[in-house]
Amino acid sequence: MELFINTFFALCPLYFYLITGVVLRRMKILKAEDLPWLNALLFRSFLFFSLFNNVRSADFSGSHSGSLLLFGVVAVLLVFALYLLTVPRIVRNFKQSAVAVQALYRSNFVLLGMAYVEQLCGPENMGPVSLLISVVVPLFNLLAVCTFEFLRGGKVHFGRILLNILRNPLIIASALGGLCALLKVNFPEYIDKPMRTLGSVATPFAMVLVGASLSLGALARNRKLVLGVSAGKLLLTPLLMVPPAVLLGFRDAALVSIMVAAAAPTAVASVAMSYELGGDGELAAQIVAATSLLSLITMFLWVLVLRGMGYC
Repeated sequence: MELFINTFFALCPLYFYLITGVVLRRMKILKAEDLPWLNALLFRSFLFFSLFNNVRSADFSGSHSGSLLLFGVVAVLLVFALYLLTVPRIVRNFKQSAVAVQALYRSNFVLLGMAYVEQLCGPENMGPVSLLISVVVPLFNLLAVCTFEFLRGGKVHFGRILLNILRNPLIIASALGGLCALLKVNFPEYIDKPMRTLGSVATPFAMVLVGASLSLGALARNRKLVLGVSAGKLLLTPLLMVPPAVLLGFRDAALVSIMVAAAAPTAVASVAMSYELGGDGELAAQIVAATSLLSLITMFLWVLVLRGMGYC
């Protein structure tokens, strides 16, 4: 019981931010049409500075840095391959099967990864999640395009995908942060302090937007498929990734990073990509809504299990 209470209080600030977003949406202070530009603001400014600050300040000399990157890439590729081979046999409609595959492996890791690691492990232990984000998020984008083109029978334009990845603000932030760490660049206080202040806004702002984006109305349609994909995303995917990570010796911030990458709800960006690549965008939005709501329970349980076993 004590463990349950301690875990709840450890995650309470995140729930507070999320509920704030829900309330602001209900009061119509935040509206649906505001979310796209607010998410753009988050990605291009607050998350940019947060990731940049974490990467430039992190100590990547530890033995787990290389192995964490390798595990993250291999685990995501294996999970992706499993779903790509099995889901189309169950869901015959191309538009729905492509959306389901993307939803099962692609998580809201950018928004929730740093939030959970910061809350559970402290702001001084953000290196592993920043490192993993810089590699896993571009991989998510690449595999999403490959999913739709492969299932459609089309041609994948890797050059165009690579260019889009290189333009991603989070990739640029990671690269600049890594360069500053490599060259041991120290900014003067009057520059360093405002950059850190802007970065500190990322977690509460991101969670408020997640809360504002939650919708119950979309869950009534495609109920069976939505619930099936949600169960796979929130339970099966982390079951495939977290136990191997534990067996390989990952602990604390590294393990929490892997857990969130696997167990977080489906990425909000998957909706726009589904529409753009010819998938069932409405189904994608329903899955995002369902996983976002259900993850409030499942993510708590995953954290409870890891803390109960002394792994984080």
